[in-house]
Amino acid sequence: MTSHAAADPTAIRSQMEKLETVVSALLSGDTYSESHLRDQLEAFRPVVAPDVSNNEIAAVHRRLVSKLSIDVEIGVGITDKDFKSWLPEKRHDIEWIRWLTYKQWLRNSNRSPRVLEKMEEFTDTILDYVGDPNLPGSWDRKGLIIGDVQSGKTQTYLGLLNKAADAGYRLIVLLAGNTEYLRQQTQNRVDEGFLGKDSSRNIARSGTSLPADRYVGVGRLNKELTYATGMTTVVQDFLQASRDATSITVPAESPNPFIFVIKKNVHVLKALIDWTDEQPKSHGKINLPLLLVDDESDYASVNTGKEDDPTQTNLLIRQLLSKYSRSSYVAITATPFANILIDHEAEAEKDGETHKDLFPKDFIYGLEAPSNYVGSVKTFGTEDDVNGDKVIELHDAEALLPLKHKQVHPLTEIPGSLKTAVRVFVVANAIRDLRGQGDQARAMLINISRFKRIHMHIYDLVKHELDSIQNALEAHAILYTEGIQNEIIDSLKAAFTDFYSETEFTWTEILDILTSAASEITVRTFNSETDKLLKEQGKSADIPKRVIAIGGDVLSRGLTLEGLMITYFHRNVRAADTMMQMARWFGYRDDFEDICRIWIDPGVAADYRFIAEAVDELRDDLRLMRRQLLTPWDFGLAIRMHPGALLITAKNKSKAAAVKPKSISLIGRRIETSRLDSAADVVGGNREAALRLAEKLVESHGDPGETQRGYPRFTNVPQSVVAGFLGEYAAHKMDELFFGNAIGRFVRSNKHPRFASWDVVFVNGTRTLDGECSFGGVTIYPPQRAVTIGSSGELLVSGKSSRLAGGDDLRKILEPAVDAEATAKFRQENPNKALTESPFYASLERPALLIYVLRPDTSKLSEADKQKVEHLENQQVVGIKVAFPGNRIDVNNRDGDVEYLINTVAQQQWFVEYSGADEDDDV
Repeated sequence: MTSHAAADPTAIRSQMEKLETVVSALLSGDTYSESHLRDQLEAFRPVVAPDVSNNEIAAVHRRLVSKLSIDVEIGVGITDKDFKSWLPEKRHDIEWIRWLTYKQWLRNSNRSPRVLEKMEEFTDTILDYVGDPNLPGSWDRKGLIIGDVQSGKTQTYLGLLNKAADAGYRLIVLLAGNTEYLRQQTQNRVDEGFLGKDSSRNIARSGTSLPADRYVGVGRLNKELTYATGMTTVVQDFLQASRDATSITVPAESPNPFIFVIKKNVHVLKALIDWTDEQPKSHGKINLPLLLVDDESDYASVNTGKEDDPTQTNLLIRQLLSKYSRSSYVAITATPFANILIDHEAEAEKDGETHKDLFPKDFIYGLEAPSNYVGSVKTFGTEDDVNGDKVIELHDAEALLPLKHKQVHPLTEIPGSLKTAVRVFVVANAIRDLRGQGDQARAMLINISRFKRIHMHIYDLVKHELDSIQNALEAHAILYTEGIQNEIIDSLKAAFTDFYSETEFTWTEILDILTSAASEITVRTFNSETDKLLKEQGKSADIPKRVIAIGGDVLSRGLTLEGLMITYFHRNVRAADTMMQMARWFGYRDDFEDICRIWIDPGVAADYRFIAEAVDELRDDLRLMRRQLLTPWDFGLAIRMHPGALLITAKNKSKAAAVKPKSISLIGRRIETSRLDSAADVVGGNREAALRLAEKLVESHGDPGETQRGYPRFTNVPQSVVAGFLGEYAAHKMDELFFGNAIGRFVRSNKHPRFASWDVVFVNGTRTLDGECSFGGVTIYPPQRAVTIGSSGELLVSGKSSRLAGGDDLRKILEPAVDAEATAKFRQENPNKALTESPFYASLERPALLIYVLRPDTSKLSEADKQKVEHLENQQVVGIKVAFPGNRIDVNNRDGDVEYLINTVAQQQWFVEYSGADEDDDV
């Protein structure tokens, strides 16, 4: 056996990977014990990994235990009522050469065996929905796949593309976002997972001949796959490549597929349509089955113009589909609101042809994320169970760079919290090096502005900070070990102590490697200016292995930063689609999840929790609709009426568009004040309104009854009384559901008998902790809740829960027998899900108003924040929750529809960053 000391590190790493692959393949279908896993490692170690040390064997063991335990649930889909399944009957007649090669490549890349088996199953289901490419006649299909941000959607659709090509789809168009960065990243993945060859080697350099294809990915396992034709390359989108492609004709009987990976760009789409017009046709249409996959489909593809005069990108996608007699359009997104807001009946005329919009009329499929995915819940927790381990509240950025700023905003220094974040990133690099991950990419993300000029200022300031750290380490690290102090190294030690002291390493071990760990870190900007240079110079994007990435919307939209550990996020865009796409810190963090950190405003973190709950709610709706055999049209209607659609509609509304009402359904939805206005006059006014309500109820009803939990409850309260209170109550301007007193007007004017009488409940705190008081003649125990301050000065409930209401407050106003029955039904239908309040709305006898007279606890605020709210000392702050009874997926029930007027006032109030057009915007 070769001595380990003399072995090449690259060879050691290769041996470890081979050993992991062999043992993983052996155990993938079995249940296994720890001892059996160790026995297998020792059995194959002499053959596969003779130079690997015992410590490295232990590392392989840890990775295998983690990988073999990763699982994923099968998702759920709904289809049009006329859908006819075709794949089960034809599956055995198809040669799955591409799929089996791709699956083996993923297995060799150490993907979880369980996930691969489940992936085989659900990609079959999706391909069945996509349609039979060999079905004769004229047909078009449109569908939607919903998956979490950075959860492996690309891996899934590459699996789908390989299966589709095996089944007979010969022309594939992949819309890969709107930036060259993202297109190149996607092209690289297509090269590896579909084409099997490095497309950057297909470009002839001046004065040279074409080099031989360099096999990559699946091409190394099966060279037959490389016979597919890539119509774009890493360095050439179709706009540049179209000159060379004009002579290429796709034969109807081609044995191999042709694939385009293009930007969602008007000029590129026009070039592709021009190429399409040159192809042979039958009866005016191209008789080839087209599969068009639209990644990040909520961006640019959705028509935000008039129905009869759509936006250009949207219309061009429709035109492209109409050129083919057989086509299937598959939209992919993490936030389905925008896609489902498409009018399923909308049509537009162009060149004498009618083009239907992109509503997913045929199918909607919701993917599930694997168990090792780090999403919103693992990052932020839920609204009922906040996770604060990796989240650092951001309070000092607003003073230097307000959320609402112009491109000319002067920025001469960066916040102290950003300096700390940079130091933490440097230390985190050392930890990963000590863990033997020195060859793996790692990144820090800074997203604090949408303006390119601001990016330049931040770049200069952050680079100066990094240079100071690198210079100090190079010049003083050795002296520091000898006791000679250095202020910058002291700050790095403080970063280690404050954030990573519980890792397996000591400060001495960190310091020994810190200089080399920091030396390779570079700072880069990613925005439309750098994206433009890539296109003009014909270069491929090169992201350094250790990078501090600064950017805005270009960086946010789909680009993956490998190994992202540290995030500094000071934005407030609020709309669900934009916010989730900006969450580049979601994804897979195997072996370094414990050292990931995010600096973020507490209000924005609360928004992420709310959006994650809303998207989970939609997934639950999808399951319920599947059981009830409902269709994509039904799901689309449910989403259009979902409260989450309100911000999407407002965001997409152009300044020139007429003010139009937007109706949403509040039946079965959680409606509570998520932000509390801290202004003294508002706090006082809300308390007085609640006092008057209590006095009025005592006068008309006498002493209140009690809920299960002993909260004072008034029953059969006239809707006019509740409407009067809602009209007086002032919610925070960013609480969009309470905008313009829409709920109050709805309550007052609703004629349905079910809304005539209400329950009004005053929610108590813990009697032993919170003092008893009389509130308008009602004996209450005001809940004491810790608060923090958001970037707009609003009060946010903090602590274990970020919600105003407790998770079971609604449930506990039901009668015990009704509560027990609804609970039992939920647990029977959802054995693996935590109990939420959603199923209890249907059991409410009457609509309910819950009033929270809070005593805010400001003890954990910084001194600066305490001064902002010192007027609240010994004051009561009133929050409210409104509950409308009913089943939220009953799309035919319009009794709970509330109308909102979407205008520029709404935009300015709801979107902190809203300031109109700016020529320096990063778009």
